[in-house]
Amino acid sequence: MSANKEFSRRGFLKGAGAVAGLAAAAGLVGCGSPSGSGSGSDAGAAAEAGQGGAASSLPYDLQAPAEVAETIDVEVVVVGAGISGLAATVQASELGLNVLCLEKAAGPGGNGSGTEGVFAIGSNLQIEQGIDIAPADIISAELEESQWRGDGAMWLDMCNSSAENIDWLIGNGVRFSGLVDNYHTGLFETMHWFEEVDGTMGHGSYVVPMAQKAQDNGAVIRYNAKAYMLIQGEDGSIAGLYAEDLENGGFIQINAKAVVLASGGIGANPELLAKQGWQQHNIDDKIVMCSPSVEGDGYKMAINAGAKDYLPLSCDQAFIGIKAVGTDSTPPYSSMLNGGNGIAGAGTSLWLNQDGLRFNNEAISHVNMAAPEAACCRNNKAAYAIFDQSTVDALIIDPADLEILNAAVDGNANADSIVCGDDIAELAANFGLDAEVVRAEVERYNGYCAGGADLDFGKAPQFMVPLATPPFYMAKLVPLFVVIIGGVYTNIRTEVLNDNLDAIPGLYAVGLEGAMLHRNVYTQNMPGSNMGNNVNTGRKAAINAAKYIAG
Repeated sequence: MSANKEFSRRGFLKGAGAVAGLAAAAGLVGCGSPSGSGSGSDAGAAAEAGQGGAASSLPYDLQAPAEVAETIDVEVVVVGAGISGLAATVQASELGLNVLCLEKAAGPGGNGSGTEGVFAIGSNLQIEQGIDIAPADIISAELEESQWRGDGAMWLDMCNSSAENIDWLIGNGVRFSGLVDNYHTGLFETMHWFEEVDGTMGHGSYVVPMAQKAQDNGAVIRYNAKAYMLIQGEDGSIAGLYAEDLENGGFIQINAKAVVLASGGIGANPELLAKQGWQQHNIDDKIVMCSPSVEGDGYKMAINAGAKDYLPLSCDQAFIGIKAVGTDSTPPYSSMLNGGNGIAGAGTSLWLNQDGLRFNNEAISHVNMAAPEAACCRNNKAAYAIFDQSTVDALIIDPADLEILNAAVDGNANADSIVCGDDIAELAANFGLDAEVVRAEVERYNGYCAGGADLDFGKAPQFMVPLATPPFYMAKLVPLFVVIIGGVYTNIRTEVLNDNLDAIPGLYAVGLEGAMLHRNVYTQNMPGSNMGNNVNTGRKAAINAAKYIAG
């Protein structure tokens, strides 16, 4: 069965109720001008030319549907309506392209709804505030931080485009508060904060206006539609994709001249997290801040289409947390229970590994907020934080947070996560650690605190607080996970690359899907740079897709 009807672009845009002004409509069956009809035989023919017939021999078993309910002809398909996908959709529609954006969730945003601002240098906001940063300042510092593993050309491209990107966003309705700073711990004042709208930053200030702008430009966004398999011609070029209609059932064949993958990476897919290098117990124990819709759809599509795998070189944005006290899900994730600088990672606690031994500088979050997760969770079978009542009194100043902490340790009801008591040896025994080893480590650490110098790991004196004021707390540390940065190889034009590092014609990957600014380590010292990359690559993909389509 096939369907092919004209439709209203405005009526086709549908989303979650939180996105004010976006009208709901049922039953998209066409796109732009009337298209050719689709049928089961059409799907089969496309599969023979693309992936379907050989899907079982590919890394991921993505099969073309035996029958399609709809066939749609467009110029560009964007997979994902997050930060980078919306940037690509708005830019493509500005260029006059017939563009369809597919989002498998009920509304736009994804992980982007929790973002807070965008990187830029040379912006009008910075000029007004006397902030002057040269690209060389950013790039030389970033490459040194990453041991020269990052892609300097991509950093330079983002830096040189960033001020104009801010102007472009403002022109498309994105709302900035006017505050530009270093995001508390960054090396430079590059963070352009969004304005808070209805209790949100990224969602109210970016997602809503950009989705509306896409609609105003004539672009189409279809929600509850999961893109899952690319269609390739005999020469390997991209000819469209297949999608599943999650709301009405059935499958859709979308014929397109270019596809932009912007599905947000692989962060909510346990199988792919293991492939990326996560230990299974960390996958099982993690506190999740990643959107559940980010399951690696774009990554799997690209790999099956011949993309070179970047996942082993990707990095994660994650913090450390204490599972029993939950997490702060509101940007800027500043709860002292958990978050970027939560009590376990604020610098004054003592970290011990599975052997009861201290293993790192506990104040590294003040250099890189993402560093404690790798140091504690990725590098150890288990890791624990010990702190005392003086640390609690100094850091947990919100009564609501204190109530949560007290409830978590009451009667040691969450002994697998956090315990409290007057004897550190007993706390260590609770987690199966050798009490005498732990006692010796605490005495050694307290001696360094008394002497004012950490002779083992060089922690700054202001963070050297002795464990001396009972009751004491001991907590198991788990990843507080946000996103994986990187998936498939791309070039500076955001084209997806094959194993020979040649472009796959018509295929682009943007945002977290194709992020290659970092390799293995998320330095997180250039505030707003992930968002800056999302916007920049989204725009670049649309611009380069337009050139490709024009021949």
